[in-house]
Amino acid sequence: MKFLKILFGFTMLTLLGFSSNVLAQFEGQVTMKTYGESNGVSQTSELNLYATSNRIILKGDQSVSFSDDFDASGLLIRNDKKDFVVLMGENKALQFTKTELEGFFQMAGMMAGGDTDIDTNTDSNFRYTDRTRTILGFECAELLIENDENDNSLSVWLTSGIDINWGMLAEPWKNVPESMSKSTSRLTQEFKSQNFPMLIEVNEKGKTETIFEVTNVNKSSIAKAMVEIPSGVNLIGLQEFIFSMMMGN
Repeated sequence: MKFLKILFGFTMLTLLGFSSNVLAQFEGQVTMKTYGESNGVSQTSELNLYATSNRIILKGDQSVSFSDDFDASGLLIRNDKKDFVVLMGENKALQFTKTELEGFFQMAGMMAGGDTDIDTNTDSNFRYTDRTRTILGFECAELLIENDENDNSLSVWLTSGIDINWGMLAEPWKNVPESMSKSTSRLTQEFKSQNFPMLIEVNEKGKTETIFEVTNVNKSSIAKAMVEIPSGVNLIGLQEFIFSMMMGN
């Protein structure tokens, strides 16, 4: 299951990392659903991605809790301002640049002395098969992610029919922890690819289960209103946020 958790985390991140140079640039809304279990109870969550020519926002129907005082309800990527904004409620948002985050990685690595409790020995193989299918009118090819240690795998069905400008996300990352270096390097490659994930399936113990799927693609100007920071939101910087967390505020 550790393998599946690692790959699921990877594939969720890749939602923020596929682009295409073939077709006209996509502007609009992509609705996605994720499926899983919590304490034996099946759960379904909805994600909406809104994209314009220079901004992207990913918003879920539920907030993601990172700590008692940090709930994230959305991630805004502003390529025109070269920053990221994590929405944290009705009147607060965390703002930081890619360079600031890379600096935080370096500081955290120095404080940890290079130690990590994350297993980095699990290797995954990525290969395209000859299988194809049509999803919501988009032609898709299968990227199979296999584990060297067992027969479990992920099938990621990719289309070249959705072109999004991901800007900063296509650039390599510096100072990432060693435990993340392989995955981050792979992600950087996918950021520059010509594919967008439409469906992700887990293949485990001879069974196939859907864990993610795109349910609607809407090309429209609706995204322009969605990629703005709501009025009245107070932006806080990364250093201020880290200090506040350390002080328990």
